[in-house]
Amino acid sequence: MAARLDSFGLTELAARPEDAFRLAGLAMAEGRRIPGYGGDYYFYRIGDAAAVIRTRLDPESGEEELLGMDTHAATACQWVCRMVKDVTPEDAGPLSRRVLIRREGGEELAVVDLLCADVLPDLREGDELRLGMAGFPLRIAYSEGACAGVVEAQRETVLLEGTVKDARVGETYLGMEPLTRFVSVTVSTRMGDVELCHPMELVAEDQRDLVKPGAVASALCVLSGDCAVGEYAGGLVFDEERNLTALAAFFRDGGVQRLRPLLHSDGACTFLENRQEGRENALALLSLVQRDLAEAGMTVRASGVLTNAGMRGRRCLLLGNREGFAFLCLPELDSLGRVRELLITNDPQYDFEVLPD
Repeated sequence: MAARLDSFGLTELAARPEDAFRLAGLAMAEGRRIPGYGGDYYFYRIGDAAAVIRTRLDPESGEEELLGMDTHAATACQWVCRMVKDVTPEDAGPLSRRVLIRREGGEELAVVDLLCADVLPDLREGDELRLGMAGFPLRIAYSEGACAGVVEAQRETVLLEGTVKDARVGETYLGMEPLTRFVSVTVSTRMGDVELCHPMELVAEDQRDLVKPGAVASALCVLSGDCAVGEYAGGLVFDEERNLTALAAFFRDGGVQRLRPLLHSDGACTFLENRQEGRENALALLSLVQRDLAEAGMTVRASGVLTNAGMRGRRCLLLGNREGFAFLCLPELDSLGRVRELLITNDPQYDFEVLPD
């Protein structure tokens, strides 16, 4: 959703459909691949700017399908925040997410378009997010004086005021060919530092001498937050907690193809007496189970831990309704953290405790 090539003076790179496809092809060939649950991202540096290509596997053809492109900046600014609400538009493209966030202990709210959101096993209200932050001003003004550092969410944008900590000329290039220059300022706000990128033409003539550290920047921005930072910089992370989170999201929303990456290629799924071996067969069984449970009204999910002797402490996912839990989902992981065996059972031999949410 944040395809702001204009902020870097790069509009001509995707001025025509064939230009956009050429850029996407270059990014997929030479960019850094970031695997996600429902598709892959390709992060392609264009100097101090970046194009991020969204793709997914077409289950019918087996070919990689191009979904869209976003932009970001080469930034070290990060926010640690809490998700307040998913505000993704109904017409948003696949793998695109927009969320309302709040900094821990703060009152300010910000609307952020997420990059590489599908590296996360789920996105729920209250989840902690670490985001690499860039902002693309639609309007910006520079002044001198006191600064409140305010961040105020609008419907799709953010009103932002902050003190300029650093100001420099950003550069874009393809290979050895220089392309454009743009203004890159690091601005301090109550929610954290954010890198604002915009052409100098966006600044009034009488304010251009104020584009420097110590000035106050006031802007109406589109904010972009990259989820592929920190432990997610390389994409998916497989372990017991994240696998159970992804499974819980699947039983809530469906979308069995999101489970493909976390299942071992020779993995198996057993539901009651039905055992299916191999990833594709296991996914087919899981799709049927999710549909049947949803139709039966078993839409309550909770984290649990086994208390049986010899199995004490193993994590599980509990499935049921408001009256109680009818099934227990127990994954067994391989050495890389992927699911090798998945058992969904109502066998009373398994004793468990429900963990607090």
